[in-house]
Amino acid sequence: MAFRGAEVPEGHVIRSYRVKVMSTRAKHRRATGMLVAAGDAWSFCIDRFHERIRAELPNANSLIQLWPDQKAHGPFGDLSAHCAQDVTKAWSSAYFEAIRRRKLGQKAALPLKKRYLVPVTWRRGEFSLVPSSARTRARVELATRRRTENLVLALSHDHPYDPDLVRCVRLVSQAGELFLDVTAWVAVTPLEVTSGLMAGVDPGIIHPLAVAAASKALLVSGRASRAEEFLHLEDSKARAKKSSTKRAPVRAKPGSPRRAGSRAWRQQVAESRSRRVVALAANRAARLAAGFIEQAKAWRVVIGDPTGVREKDAGAVANRRTHRWLVVHTTKALRYRLEEVGIDAELTDERGTSSHCPDCGAVARKRGRVLVCTDPACLTVHHRDVAGAQTWSGNWAVHRV
Repeated sequence: MAFRGAEVPEGHVIRSYRVKVMSTRAKHRRATGMLVAAGDAWSFCIDRFHERIRAELPNANSLIQLWPDQKAHGPFGDLSAHCAQDVTKAWSSAYFEAIRRRKLGQKAALPLKKRYLVPVTWRRGEFSLVPSSARTRARVELATRRRTENLVLALSHDHPYDPDLVRCVRLVSQAGELFLDVTAWVAVTPLEVTSGLMAGVDPGIIHPLAVAAASKALLVSGRASRAEEFLHLEDSKARAKKSSTKRAPVRAKPGSPRRAGSRAWRQQVAESRSRRVVALAANRAARLAAGFIEQAKAWRVVIGDPTGVREKDAGAVANRRTHRWLVVHTTKALRYRLEEVGIDAELTDERGTSSHCPDCGAVARKRGRVLVCTDPACLTVHHRDVAGAQTWSGNWAVHRV
């Protein structure tokens, strides 16, 4: 597997670490300007696509075909040629990925939506990371366009990777705050595992993850994430009620500066803050589940895939819960941590696992979160979420977190 023009060494995986940018207003303004310039490069690809459609010209959206026109149209602010080229490559990759998914019969939208801020990536050799000291913060120096001064940004803390294995850095913006994603190669440290021991994982809304291995199980509570979603919903209703009595926001005209007083920006900040809190809870659940699997020394992990649940119409309340359910993020975070210790993980259809007895396979009755087997010879009582995970592992004993 290649990454940034080089082969990933054997026994290594690609990992990213996010740190917050702590800089002055002038540097923050300049860094944001580079993200705006990247948005202009992204918009150029979209405008070029539409121009060729109107001129009835064949599609030419590969990087080799895009970059000459992009280079002739530039420069783009303080962006270097390589940074602008990476934006063009990202748009081209998104376009061909949408085409590939459409050929497979899946729904996929072409990347034809313009963005005001687009993340910027610096390749190895175009940046330098300086660790923190007793008196100074960690900082990063980013290369810019020729004959312009490099951009130096202070960081909230150091990254945990070997400096020689860091491959690129990526500057992103979320609700007005800047973050730097540090991507590196990380060596896999295999653990001693028990041959034949499998662990089952059942993702859910009430409990983000239920893990079962051998005679033990782990049930992670999702009360914190549900409380955050409830508070965020109440805040959204309160803001909408208050805004309904005010004058409608004035839309900006082409060529005129943005006018103050927009309430959409405040809503974006609140939305971003809520998403970060919920994602943090999902990451913590994945870390707890990965630690439990490592202690159990399972050699393989089977994760339930509840894809069909989100496609059903179950009413306004249930639809809101399932659509805000970070099941993909949680399962990816779990597999992300298991790969670092050399444990295999795979997704499988979990249909019926939470409605059948894991011991005998008979149909069970559901009473809240309790599952009761209907077989007279069994009559075992299970926890509904743990029963779904225990289907692939064995008997269980619940340890709540």
